[in-house]
Amino acid sequence: MQKRSNHKNPIILGITGTIASGKSTVGRLLAENGITVIDTDQLTHDVLAHDVSVKKAIVEQFGLGVLANSAPDSPIDRKNLGKIVFENADSRRKLEQIVHPSVVLSCRRRIAELKNEKIVAVLVPLLFEANMADEYDEIWTVFTSEEVLKQRLGERDKLDALEIQRRLQAQLPQSEKCSRADQVIDNSHSEAETARQVKLLLEKLL
Repeated sequence: MQKRSNHKNPIILGITGTIASGKSTVGRLLAENGITVIDTDQLTHDVLAHDVSVKKAIVEQFGLGVLANSAPDSPIDRKNLGKIVFENADSRRKLEQIVHPSVVLSCRRRIAELKNEKIVAVLVPLLFEANMADEYDEIWTVFTSEEVLKQRLGERDKLDALEIQRRLQAQLPQSEKCSRADQVIDNSHSEAETARQVKLLLEKLL
């Protein structure tokens, strides 16, 4: 795997995994161990909420139905947008082309502000799909059983079986993400077990 070359501190750690695998849990555990964590999902929220050019491009591409209501200054409704783009791979790619460049720039700016940290961890759901591996010094994939994934998506995101299947199919299989990572965290069991794995991998990295 190609890595950043001639880097100084911080070590840039990419945390990836399929939807509902437990990336946020691993991020929280890293934060509890004193590691600064950047959540690209939060950066995406910020871009959708505050980047006028991105919002305009999304509305032009997908129509007024992606807004929360009919008011011109209405925010993007992520659930409505998700229903549109997960039904069609071409629509999903078009959305990624609109949003990803702004999120990547925002993430790079944030990392640049943290040059005195030993490690900066970045939660990146589509790290491999977006060909971002060379932005990171080490990559961890968070894995969990398919049964647990589906249960979490149903309970957490209130998705039906078809919507769950569409979201899982929109990402690389977990097996491929695991094979391309430097380290794999199995989040199928208790949080204490996940915390044990995070602590061991962090000690190894440091």
